Amino acid sequence: MFFWFLYYFFGPFIVFPLLKLLNRITIKNPERVPAEGAVLIIANHLSLWDPVYLFCLIRRRLNFMGKAELFDIPVLSWILRQARVFPVKRNSVDRKALKKAAEILEKGEALVIFPEGTRSRDGRLLPLKEGAALFAYRTDCRVIPLAVTNTRKTFPKGFRRRITFNFGEPVDMMPYKAMENRGEALGEITREFARRLEQLQEENQKIESIAG
Repeated sequence: MFFWFLYYFFGPFIVFPLLKLLNRITIKNPERVPAEGAVLIIANHLSLWDPVYLFCLIRRRLNFMGKAELFDIPVLSWILRQARVFPVKRNSVDRKALKKAAEILEKGEALVIFPEGTRSRDGRLLPLKEGAALFAYRTDCRVIPLAVTNTRKTFPKGFRRRITFNFGEPVDMMPYKAMENRGEALGEITREFARRLEQLQEENQKIESIAG
């Protein structure tokens, strides 16, 4: 019940209008996220606001990974779980989280992953971890890259900042799944994810430069 309140009322009618009032938001190609079916959205990570924005602007039920430490706070833990966030232990192989993520995709749902594993402090893309590549390799899901810019400068750090969300074209996974060596395939997929995100980031910079 609480999730439906967040998703259908609080997010689109209160939170997102407020965010649009406080910032100048540009959303490019949101139609590339399929309305149904398994989809893995891989995005760069700048701010704790990133999941909030995505929860509001993508109109389908999303699942997120969140660092396990957040779930040690009782009230926050309850809110996160209601918002379909599940814990992952960083700096280790969290098999429980990996299993949960695989189950989400196998059920045909949407999963958002920030493959850098942490927030970038200067906006530049950090080295990607292979977890997202593993899910894309092992499951039959569509993979959509998403580049985000300037959310680290949003409220309360600043007002009327230009923030851009740019959804890229789906990544063709077939060439990688045809590779015999899984380790090499995961490496190639991870490098392709990084290339796509960097390309979209460059597009964002051009968009923001033109918009002023």
